[in-house]
Amino acid sequence: MSKPSNEEIFEIQRKINIVDVIRDYIPLTKKGKNYFGICPFHDDHNPSMSVSQEKQMYKCFVCGAAGNVFNFVKDYKNINYYEAVKEVANKVGISIDIGTYKPKEDIKFKDEYDIYDLSNKFYQNNLNTNLGKIARNYLISRDMNDDIIKKFQIGLSFSDNKLTELLLKKGYSKELLVKSGIAVINNDGKVNDIYRNRIMFPLWDTNGKVIGFSGRIYEGKDQSKYINTMETDIFKKGSLLYNYENARKSILDKDEIIICEGFMDVIRLYTIGVTNVVATMGTAITKEQLNLIRKLTNNVILMFDGDSAGEKATLSFIELSKDIDFNLNIVRLEEDLDPDDYIIKKGKDKMMEHLSKPINAFDYALFNLKNNYNFNNPEDVSKFITSIIDKISNIEDDVIRDLEIKKISKLTNVDSDIIKSKIKTKTKEVKVEIKPIIKFKENKYDKASKLILFNMIRHNNIIQYYFNNLSYLPDEIDRRLASEIVLFFKKYNSFNLVDFITYLGDNSELVKRVSYIDSLEFSENYSMEEIDNYFDTIREFSNKKQIENLQNKLKTETNDVVRKEIAKKIIEIKSKM
Repeated sequence: MSKPSNEEIFEIQRKINIVDVIRDYIPLTKKGKNYFGICPFHDDHNPSMSVSQEKQMYKCFVCGAAGNVFNFVKDYKNINYYEAVKEVANKVGISIDIGTYKPKEDIKFKDEYDIYDLSNKFYQNNLNTNLGKIARNYLISRDMNDDIIKKFQIGLSFSDNKLTELLLKKGYSKELLVKSGIAVINNDGKVNDIYRNRIMFPLWDTNGKVIGFSGRIYEGKDQSKYINTMETDIFKKGSLLYNYENARKSILDKDEIIICEGFMDVIRLYTIGVTNVVATMGTAITKEQLNLIRKLTNNVILMFDGDSAGEKATLSFIELSKDIDFNLNIVRLEEDLDPDDYIIKKGKDKMMEHLSKPINAFDYALFNLKNNYNFNNPEDVSKFITSIIDKISNIEDDVIRDLEIKKISKLTNVDSDIIKSKIKTKTKEVKVEIKPIIKFKENKYDKASKLILFNMIRHNNIIQYYFNNLSYLPDEIDRRLASEIVLFFKKYNSFNLVDFITYLGDNSELVKRVSYIDSLEFSENYSMEEIDNYFDTIREFSNKKQIENLQNKLKTETNDVVRKEIAKKIIEIKSKM
């Protein structure tokens, strides 16, 4: 078994900037000396993750997620620690071999993921054979060159059962292949491939793992133009966005995301150089998908299909996302076309023109809403203004809100002040519930432990002093943390917090604890008298614990000689105190 040494990982750590790496996954904004972003490890609504360039550490002040660059990549991509080390090393051009090192694998649905990974490679290989020439020519005729085919891992299924046969030989059961959506059992009990003679488009989860397919006909006719993987344990449409992992860097670089309905829309946009694009894969937008979007950017261009279903989906997106601070703009395509067909029919320039002049979400909603009312009828005008008040109230920017009010005033011939008065009335109806803050009282032993650890990670002499004079803390996690600090100090003759977190590896419990201790707002200055006071407090706890244990023992002891010995020990401890 081989794995990189701590020293090799320290070298990678020193060559990387945690801010640059985390920016590859989430947007960060500088505030003071630190950077802040939406935490990807819980349902975050305000930037609660702080990233310190100085300390090369991150910490979420809500969920407690914390650590160094390797911990972030590991948890974000749901990979093991050494895979995260290798991924970070690649970013700075360091070649590192994790070789035969195999950590304990505890991946839920591992067999399902492996089946789809193998199937994807099988389909891609098919496309590159002589039998795949017709399919390749079809793709080329639709302006999908080798780069696009490779980028989107496009493959081909044949009219046989070779994939099923291969997977059965690999030891996967018939039942698992059917449950995974790769095969189907016929009436005679034989297992057959579901996808036959179709161009195969893999579908990925947010970490880039293949979890499903969409198979498209390319010659002849079939009842179904596309066959898509059914919902399985690992494939849930409402929790995914097509191309999310591929598009991540482009979205972060441009601070803007384009959202379409279908995966072919995404691929077609790539052919004209638009890469910050994802797709909902035809499902109604969900809160999970909205959370995925806001983790990357607040600037959204919505470009659903140009038909009535696309219009309905657009309005649904606007309504569901109204409580999120999106800068939302809309592109609607004429002639009921989807983006794929639009580019083929109208060309790149017309598409780029649309993308450069989107309509803001309020104007789009206004445009659609006004078609439901007769503006020559006073009652309809009143109803229209009432229906739009909520949307105006949600506009936080005073200048934009005022401009929109003037727009409605001009549209309805109703004075702006009257519209504003309705908004004020609406605002008064809003009730804000203020929840009382519950404060938990901290006992002196917990505080003393934190202060000791806080000083240990800042001052090498306190580590040695702890080892010589105390070597005990009441809480089990704190005790283990202190022990690891001492071991690290003994091994490297000095203590460095970032290297120490790297040394802890994937021990997330201790990484979180030491990151929390580091973030406490205690004074950086200390005196040995203070340290001795903290030590005395811990000794007091230890003595009380010993007395408590002895007293419990005394209650059950019947031998008088033993009872006297126990009582004597209690007196000795009390006299020390």
